[in-house]
Amino acid sequence: MIRKYAFWFVSIFILQTSCIGEDVIDDFIEPELRILNPIDSLPISETHQLNTAYFNTIGIEEVVGINWSSSNENVASIDSSGLLIAISEGVSTITANTQNDTFLLEDSFSITILGDGTIVIEEPIVKSGTIVTTSSYLLTGTFTLEEQENSENLLLSVNSDYQATTSLPGLYLYLTNNPNSISGAYSVGPVSVFNGAHTYTIPETNINDYAYLLYWCQPFGVKVGTGEILD
Repeated sequence: MIRKYAFWFVSIFILQTSCIGEDVIDDFIEPELRILNPIDSLPISETHQLNTAYFNTIGIEEVVGINWSSSNENVASIDSSGLLIAISEGVSTITANTQNDTFLLEDSFSITILGDGTIVIEEPIVKSGTIVTTSSYLLTGTFTLEEQENSENLLLSVNSDYQATTSLPGLYLYLTNNPNSISGAYSVGPVSVFNGAHTYTIPETNINDYAYLLYWCQPFGVKVGTGEILD
């Protein structure tokens, strides 16, 4: 009799303290082409190698052919590999696109070509977002993601308005390109802070590599909350 009661106690405890959610998730997202390292300006005669990433309908990066173009070749030219060359003062729009039988995707940015010898000081890029629960559990707050000077690392700062219930054992934080899946995601690690400001260092990561924060319940393999990373 004692063993029977112990069994039911453990079973109820596990059910009450685990992340309960739907185990069937539609992980389809719209495919995306992203220029990973756009710049605002470049002095005449200097070059900048541009890189892209294509993410398929489940947020996994795939290799595709990229076509590059400049709206003003007299100001800035770009070759088939994405090498940008500053030619004369002015403004141009740089566009990358990829196409197949079902879609045409593109990304672009505007660049100003400065006078020869101009010193360009690049400020660290800062992005931000809001954490939103996707379950019945408390999970809320805001965050910033920013480049670190003289480093390839990023700093993820979860702000003081952050709150999460402590009834979420097995809760992990990921950076991902699909808010419904950890496939291809970067694991930041287990969540150990449930209230207030805290930070994470993300080593050797481009600030444009991921589009979402994803809070994920490891025991049941379901999402608990997301936060889109916005410019």
